[in-house]
Amino acid sequence: MGEYVFQLDDEAKPYFSGLIFVVSLVLICSSYLSGKVLPIGRAGISVIGSTLMIVLNIVPPKEINNVINWDTLILLMSMMMLSNYMEKAKIWELSNRLLLYKCKTPMEFLVRVCVICAVMASILTNDTVCVTITPIIVQLCKQLHLPLLPFLLAIATSSNIGSSALPVGNPQNMIISTTSNLRFFNFFKVSIVSAILGMAINIGLLLLYYRKELSNYSITGKKKQQPLNEDEQVDIEEIEKNYKEVIELNELHADEDTLEIETTNNINNGETIGDAILVSSANPYTDDNQFLSLSSSSKVLEKKQNLKPTLENLKNVGEMLYFYRPLVVLVLVLVGFFVGFHMGFTVLFGVCILMFLDRKDIKDLIHSVDWELLIFFSGLFVIVDGFDREFSRYAWKVLEKWVPISNHDSHLKTFIFIIIVAVSCNILGNVPLVLSLCPRFLEESVGDFTWLLLAFVSTVAGNLTLVGSVANLIVAEKAKFDYQIGFYEYLRFGLPSTILVIAIATPFIILIS
Repeated sequence: MGEYVFQLDDEAKPYFSGLIFVVSLVLICSSYLSGKVLPIGRAGISVIGSTLMIVLNIVPPKEINNVINWDTLILLMSMMMLSNYMEKAKIWELSNRLLLYKCKTPMEFLVRVCVICAVMASILTNDTVCVTITPIIVQLCKQLHLPLLPFLLAIATSSNIGSSALPVGNPQNMIISTTSNLRFFNFFKVSIVSAILGMAINIGLLLLYYRKELSNYSITGKKKQQPLNEDEQVDIEEIEKNYKEVIELNELHADEDTLEIETTNNINNGETIGDAILVSSANPYTDDNQFLSLSSSSKVLEKKQNLKPTLENLKNVGEMLYFYRPLVVLVLVLVGFFVGFHMGFTVLFGVCILMFLDRKDIKDLIHSVDWELLIFFSGLFVIVDGFDREFSRYAWKVLEKWVPISNHDSHLKTFIFIIIVAVSCNILGNVPLVLSLCPRFLEESVGDFTWLLLAFVSTVAGNLTLVGSVANLIVAEKAKFDYQIGFYEYLRFGLPSTILVIAIATPFIILIS
């Protein structure tokens, strides 16, 4: 078997690798341009670019296994599967309840959206949270007649900032933690402080920007009772017919004050008028009792629940615990992270436990994995490695003198490095930038401080522009039918938020690390 397809001259390789890298990156970052030139999606562009790197022997085929960061891919895949189990357990419905529980003002609602998005993103990745929670928030805002823009900005920016707290919060953090071998606890104890401070700044800025607008709205927390329409009228004849069929049972319950008749198909709108019929007295067709008495099912169900055996109540508790087993597994996975277990396989082991307990075909679970994203990252690993081998050493010579090796380097050096990373993330993308810097950081044996600084800045810099992170684009895409977020409309908030968060929160990384 041959070792390559085409053999380029060593002098030509840097030019070809640079050309493939630049064209691939431009098409990946510009959805408009790729849609016009090559509308095959980010994954397709990544596959073509990586294949060219391999075919031209810029990246030898036999080295592909070492080029692709399998730890990151396993961690991403496992987190997607775990998120699917949590979605089935209606964890997001629980967050929905927390959002509105005793919520009195739109400002309080906005703060809750920020906090819940940040916390969930730190555990389940920012992209997953934006995909799942954006439709929920949009629907709630429509029901409460609240403006959408403040809440869409809250979802995107809070998810990005919150994801910086943990190594599993976003793809670039996963790449940094697996490449640098940073311990989970060391990452957490430094980044959590900056993330919390960044969240406080971002929330304060949101309230400052939109307090006046939101003050014109109110939250009642009450739902209007919808009247029955013509199609939902009660079929009295059907109810009486059903009653005659069970009248013989009345003789068996002659000593009871009421007879309960369960109905499922006889009342068309059970939510409004109830799903139980109470028939007064043992003989319902007396002169004093000519009508059926309709009542809500709540009182009847309450009476029935009080009569349930203790064993059945315990069974219901057991079923509830079984239903929320993904939360239990998630807690155990986090404990494994803090202990220092391999992150990817720790999550995958937790998923295997859920598979065993679920005892169902995993076809739906497999479909829940975003294979397009995994293929995209696999190709990107190869593209960046090919560029790194042949061309990036020249760029590194320019950048190297501004990379702080430890937190004892000059503040000017650190400041310029932060600016370079923040700007580059919005031009190249945070994941490609991190992939390009990781090999050089390993060669220079930089300290934990440099890795942590890169992780935080590359994540928060995604809030600068609408195209700065995938999470922002997901929010815009999910809400586009209800509200179109403009580039400059986002920039108006994203620019000051990013500058303030980085300026105030990054010094704490220097102090703590």
